[in-house]
Amino acid sequence: MGTKRISAIPPAYRKSVEKKLRDLSKAIQCRREEMGLTQEELAEKLDISVISLQYIEQNRRFPSLPRLVFICEYLKLPISFE
Repeated sequence: MGTKRISAIPPAYRKSVEKKLRDLSKAIQCRREEMGLTQEELAEKLDISVISLQYIEQNRRFPSLPRLVFICEYLKLPISFE
């Protein structure tokens, strides 16, 4: 997630949000590996660039909410908005 966007989150919630984003990035990478997919294969199935997927898995960038829902549904990852 970009620095500008994360800085807009109230400080009291920032660490929690950052942890959830790190956890989700790791979950995406782990599920991809469990499914036996390369980054290239998954990126093609999700219709995103390999670089975008790498940045998502490295928690350097974060997809839009609709794209995130699509990724989670494709990988059968639970989506929780708590």
